[in-house]
Amino acid sequence: MRQLSGVDSLHVLEETATQHMHTIKIAIVAPGPDGPLSFPTVRDWAGETLARIPPLRWRVHRIPFGLGRPVFVDAGPFDIDAHLRAEHLTAPGSDEQLDDLVARVASVQLDRSRPLWELTVVDGLSDGRVALVFKLHHSIMDGQASVRFFEVAFDSAVGLPYGPAPAVGEPVPTRSELVRFAVTSQLKLYAKLPHVARRTVASVRGNIARKKAGAPPVVNPMSGPSTRFNRLPLADRVYADVTVPFDDIKALKDATGATVNEVFVTVCGGAIRRYLLSHDEEPDRCLNCAHPVSLRRDDEKDNFGNRTSYWYVSLGTDVADPLERLAAVKASLDAAREWAKGDQELFAVWQDYYLLFGVLTLKTLALAERVTGRPAFNAIVSNVRGPQRLSLAGHPVVAVRSMGPITRVLGLNLTAWSYGDNFSIGLHSCRDFMPDLRSLEGHLKDELEAFAKAVAG
Repeated sequence: MRQLSGVDSLHVLEETATQHMHTIKIAIVAPGPDGPLSFPTVRDWAGETLARIPPLRWRVHRIPFGLGRPVFVDAGPFDIDAHLRAEHLTAPGSDEQLDDLVARVASVQLDRSRPLWELTVVDGLSDGRVALVFKLHHSIMDGQASVRFFEVAFDSAVGLPYGPAPAVGEPVPTRSELVRFAVTSQLKLYAKLPHVARRTVASVRGNIARKKAGAPPVVNPMSGPSTRFNRLPLADRVYADVTVPFDDIKALKDATGATVNEVFVTVCGGAIRRYLLSHDEEPDRCLNCAHPVSLRRDDEKDNFGNRTSYWYVSLGTDVADPLERLAAVKASLDAAREWAKGDQELFAVWQDYYLLFGVLTLKTLALAERVTGRPAFNAIVSNVRGPQRLSLAGHPVVAVRSMGPITRVLGLNLTAWSYGDNFSIGLHSCRDFMPDLRSLEGHLKDELEAFAKAVAG
């Protein structure tokens, strides 16, 4: 039995019928020497290999009366057919058709009665390609853990470092056992609260000292406007992939002395600005985003779950010129980085105190959003360095894509994964908020072109 961390728990306890807390990871596989990848080959691979990856065997059990954070129990061998789906596109299926299918997959909540993942095998894509669409609950793996999952599950230089799946699962705890466990774990947790409080005071004092010393200010919650996508989520989702040459991003990075991440956030801000202007919805203030950052150390790469904190960053949507926006985004990221020097783990530590965190922080934040009419933050913008080159049974993986979650009133997610020569940006929202989400593809590409012209000029 494994207790979920506070961050993992948040993805379980905050989930509703319309706020789904899963992510989608997609591997597109080209034909091998023997032709396109077949469903039986995928089924054999999944039954043999995926069963050996621990988080794909975990079932979640909530603590009665909400007395503590949920636990994972290793369910042991699973019925692969309960997790596997087959979908067919009329050949030659387009990537846009695949995106629509992915949106339908994402619109359905995962079944909590079994381990929290599904795999949909989609054939009929052009050029004999086959898409493997993984629906993975965010509680079992974050972005970096998902990269690790791909590298150990597929054929790569990493290999599969785990032993065979256990012949039988762990005993399922009774309600009384869960209550006793919760009480014991809560007593141990709250015994550490004075130390956490001292850490918090020290962190606040450190940030005040940095501010007095001239450190740039960080983005404050509810500093951005309310937009069409800043509403509580609905179940019907929309998704679009935008893949651009990674060399285009790196060229802008090299020309400006910026980082790939700074260029990406800047381009996203420009594309969102263009989208809102195209709808005559020019915001009266700058939009901001929640920007996930990994806390995972090398020795934690096989722990799975979540090791993530967030920086709160300006998107520079009030700036038309790409280079000026880059400067604003870079200053905001630098400020967040400086702020994180205080105690970057502290945010995750506080989430372990879910009863406190949920009441004092989340409910207070929701109340403040209702009173002010403004969201805490406008969007989620995430950039993940994707896996190394992969293959499956002699069939090369030619593309890897990601669809990050939307949560609370952050109804737009732009998540980028780099893989080989490609930089893939997954766009995710609710169909009711942004039925024309795909138009963001054009805005992103227009923004990249404008950025390149500004650099050349």
